[in-house]
This record gives sequence, C-alpha cells and structure tokens, in this order.
Amino acid sequence: MAATAPAFHVQSSSVLRPVILHGLLFVLLMVSATGLSTLFTALFHGFDSLLVSTEQLAMAFTFTLVGIPLAWLLWRSIRKRLARPSAFDSAIWSLQASAAYLATLAASSCAALAFLAGLVSAARDGAWQSTLAVALGWGTVCAWQHRQITSSRTAPRQFAQLAATAGNYFSMVLFALSLIATLTVALEILVVPENTLVGPTGMPNLLMALVWLAGSSALWFWHWKLRRVQKMSNLLNSVLLVVLGLAAPALAFLLAIAELVSWVWPQAWTAQERTELFLDGGPSLLAIIVAAAVLWIYHQSQLRSGLHPAAVVGAAHLALSGVSLAVLATGLGMVVNALFAALGSSVSVGYSAGLLGHGLGLLAFGAAAWLWYFKPWKPFPADSRSAYLVLFFGASSVVALVSLLVFGYRIFEFYLEPDSRLDSLLDTVRGPLGWLVATAAVAGYHFALWRSDKDSRAGSSGESIASQGAITRRAVVIVGPAASEPMAAQLKARPELSVTWMASSGPALDDRAEVSVLARIEEYLATHHDSFMVLAEADGSVRFINLA
Repeated sequence: MAATAPAFHVQSSSVLRPVILHGLLFVLLMVSATGLSTLFTALFHGFDSLLVSTEQLAMAFTFTLVGIPLAWLLWRSIRKRLARPSAFDSAIWSLQASAAYLATLAASSCAALAFLAGLVSAARDGAWQSTLAVALGWGTVCAWQHRQITSSRTAPRQFAQLAATAGNYFSMVLFALSLIATLTVALEILVVPENTLVGPTGMPNLLMALVWLAGSSALWFWHWKLRRVQKMSNLLNSVLLVVLGLAAPALAFLLAIAELVSWVWPQAWTAQERTELFLDGGPSLLAIIVAAAVLWIYHQSQLRSGLHPAAVVGAAHLALSGVSLAVLATGLGMVVNALFAALGSSVSVGYSAGLLGHGLGLLAFGAAAWLWYFKPWKPFPADSRSAYLVLFFGASSVVALVSLLVFGYRIFEFYLEPDSRLDSLLDTVRGPLGWLVATAAVAGYHFALWRSDKDSRAGSSGESIASQGAITRRAVVIVGPAASEPMAAQLKARPELSVTWMASSGPALDDRAEVSVLARIEEYLATHHDSFMVLAEADGSVRFINLA
C-alpha cells in the first residue's frame, strides 16, 4: 500500500495539471475577449464619459492589460507540453480549444451579422459601436484560436476534428434560424396587406434577414466544404448529423405541417376568423416547413452519397422512425382525448374539434413518416434495431406508467374532492387516459417486435456464428497528417476492410495528393490480398509495407 501511494499521487497530478492549465487558459481567453470588446466600445465612443462609464473603462483596461499577457504566458507553457503530448494532454487541449473556438465564433459571428444587418436598417438606434466592438474583440480571439487548432505544430491529435465539427453545426443552426426569419418576413410582405415595402416591418426587415442568411450561409459553407466537415466520419460528426441535420428538422417539419393542416380541418370558425388565423401564424409555419424540409432533404442526400458507413445510415433511419413514432403517438393520444371530450358535457364543441384536428394532423404525418423509414412490412436485420426497440419500449413504458398514476390520481381526486371536481369523471380522466392508450399501444407493439427479433436471433445463432467465422477483414493502416483523415471515409465504409488512421506531423494533403493516394491504395487492393500499411507523403506518393 505504501509503495502504490507515490504512484497514485503522480498519476493524479499528471491528470489534474492539464485540466487546471487548460481551464485557466479558457477563462483567460474569455476575459481577454471581453476586455478587447469593451475597450473597442470605449474607443468607438471616443472615450466619452457620458457613454462609457468609469467602471467599464477600468474593466476594459484590466481585462486587456492583465488577461492577454497572462494568457500568453500560460499558452507558452502549454505549447511546450504539446510538442510531445500524452493522449490525455492532447484530448484536454482539443476539448478546451474547441470550447473556446465555439464560444468566440458564436459571439463574433452573431455580432458581425448584427452590425451588417444594422447598416441596412432604416431606423438605427446608434448601438453599432457595441456590436462592432464585440465582433472585433471576440473575432480576434477566435482567429487566434483557429490558427492554433489548424497549425501543424499545435493541432490536436486526439479529437482533431472536434472544433470544426462544433463550428459547422453551430453555423447550420444559425443558417436554419436565418432562413426561417427571411422566409417569414418575405411571406408576411406577400400575404399581409398592411406590410408595404416601405413600412416599418417590410423591406428593411427583409434586407436585415437576408444579411443574416447570407452571412450564416457563408459560415456554414466554410466549415462544411472548405474545412471538409462533409467528409469527416468521426463519431461526433455522425451523431450531430443524425440529431441536428435529420431528426431535429424532421420533428420541426412534422409539427409545423400538422399544425398548418389542423387549421384546414372543419371547425366552428367563420371565414374571417380562419383568414386572420392564417395571416397571424401562417407565414411563420410555412417558413419552418420550408427551412426544415431543405435541411432534411439535403442531409438525407448526404447519407446516399457514400461518405458515411452503413451503420450511420441505419442509425439515421431508426432515429427518424423514432421521431416519427413519437409524433404519431402524440397525435393518437390527442385523438383519444378529443373523442372523450366530445362525449363529455363540460367541453365546448370548438375545443374538441380543434383538439381532434391537431391530433389527426400529427397522427397522419407521423404515421406516413414512420411507415416510410421503419417499413414494418420489410425484413430488417434484428441485431441493428434491438437497441432501438428496447429504447422505445422503455420510454413508452415509463410514459404509460406516469399516465396510469395520473389516471388513478384523477379518479381518487374526483371522488374525494366533490367541490372542485369537473362535471363528469370522463372529463377528469380523458387527458391521462389518452396518453395511456397511445403509449400502451406503442409499448406493446415494440415489445412484440422485440420478442420476435429475439426468437429470430436465437433460431439463426448457429448460422450467424458460421458466417462470422467465414468473414476475414483485411487490415489497412494509413499513416498521414491528422487533418487529412476524412479522405479515408470511403475506405472505412467498405465492410471487407478494417481501416486505421495513424496521425503524423505535417500539413494536410491537398486535393490532388489525396486523389493520388486513394488511387494508389485502390490499385494495391486490387493486386494484393494481404493486410498492409500505407505511408502517405505530402506530394501524393505512397509507400506500402505488408503486415503479417
């Protein structure tokens, strides 16, 4: 025990030291960016005491003159450790650098777009100094951080693509919100007679929205194409592609189009009330539908491009079917609730009709999307969807249990508190009863499907073991710059190959060198049948070493 104590303390210090150093560096970078932006604000105001307080000026000088030198000294110490970092040091550096890059990118890009949008606004409020100062202050730190991330000497070796991936999906979300805002303003100009092209909510707002759309599009294009996030095949990029690029737009599309269709459902509305409803909320719903459809269709096409392995494509289809099933179950619960509301005595006809319209919209579009992606009539590999079935069975069972508890609580409340109860027991329990019916149906279906898949796997276990023994995967080890790893995505997608990328120092290969390296590897694969190692040079030349 005494002999292991020094080793434990050495290991603890080696773990805590990089965490503390990089945490301090992140804080100092945020302090420096804040000080620079406050100092630029005072400079743009001409150090006017009426516009810049003494406290703000003192904070600006303190954060700038103290934060920047301390950050530089700390960075010099950290940079020496990055010359030959351990795996843990490199991972902590990648996390800290990505967090600082994302924070400074978000602040500087939003401030820059707000400043540019303010230039086309008809009514300026004189606050351009602060937005421009934030853009310059935080943009300076963002540019410095980006330089360190992409430098061949200080680029992270662990999670090397984390910063670019995080910046890409932030840019995509900013693009989606800007597209929704632009379409909303454009549709309001078209459908609302009061909004003229020279009015306060007409063309000026459209021009401002177009500035945000153009800027966010350029930022997304820079990350997606120029920084090659499109070709990255790491786990984080795949997860964010499925969640933010497919599942979130699909959910927004289904909810918005179901809401829009529910307005067409026959209800106790006059023509004027229906028209006012469309004019108030129609443009925003149509904008969400179009923007969500654009992102959904585009990222769906990326799955068919061959850049992503089959496992990611299968996970995306299961995620989309899960989102669709959640919308379907919500619609089913609302339909059951509306039918019970129609039977009750304390609910108006308009309320039950509106609830039924919403429920039918969600049920119809959720069922259509679920049938398209899940295809329950089509044979599906049991192993690939077992986690999906267990997850949905568990989630729906939990919701069903909560609904059952609320259902029982409402019954006892109805009989124990006669003074505060509704007119009938049915009106009291119809809400949790609708959820109970929907979630119980979903849980029962997935449990039955899981049992069927389990029996299928048990019956074919012998055949699967024999087939797995017959498959031999060739090992391909590629040694090249860390920034060029996305070029191996096509090779990693091939099931007969086990591709491993080993990062080497040096700048990323250019497009011509990448094409040359891939062509030589394909040629070697066609003429040789053993495992091998590839040493990729900067000029596109390669050396092959056969592995035992």
